[in-house]
Amino acid sequence: MARGLVSKLFLGGLAITAFAKAAISFPELAGPGADLGRPDTEIAAVVTSDSDHPRATPIQSGSVSRSPTSAQQCETPEEVLQSLARERELIAKQREDLESRQSELSLAKEKLDIEKQALLELKTEIEDLLARAKAAQTEDLDRLIAFYENMKPAEAARIMDDLDIEVTILVLAQMKPRAAAPILAKMSPVRARAVSKIILERSQLPGDQDLVGIRLK
Repeated sequence: MARGLVSKLFLGGLAITAFAKAAISFPELAGPGADLGRPDTEIAAVVTSDSDHPRATPIQSGSVSRSPTSAQQCETPEEVLQSLARERELIAKQREDLESRQSELSLAKEKLDIEKQALLELKTEIEDLLARAKAAQTEDLDRLIAFYENMKPAEAARIMDDLDIEVTILVLAQMKPRAAAPILAKMSPVRARAVSKIILERSQLPGDQDLVGIRLK
């Protein structure tokens, strides 16, 4: 009978121990206000230990970044040297082309400068020739006017009646009125009227000139 009592006590202790462990593992089974005897410091230690070792975040598919070298094969030193050599050749050719173009532009500019200088010299020569021709014409006209002024009016009029009308008008227009009037008076009436009309009309604009009906003889 004593052995049966010991067995019951042993089984009761095991049941209490099992219940206590279950209450610790599942607090809701212990009921409200149950004190399972687990100190708060132990629970805090467990929480602190868990916070010190955060769980690893699962790696999502496709989030792994690949290095550029993993996508393409790395160049070998020989390939790098060949690439550098090609770039140097390209730069050298471009530099050579640029220098050639600069030389062509310099030659073209030099040609233009030479042609410009030649044109300036030619212009100066032409202007000089025109000035000389004008001066000579003025001198010749002044000399011709002096001849007619020193002639008798009747003789000068007789010559001017047969002279080219343009020369006659040019001489009479440049003569002093006192010297030209006697010569004009001695000219034939037809010639005198023509000279007077042309001298009057030449002061007008070309569109306003009325030279119709002028008789020279």
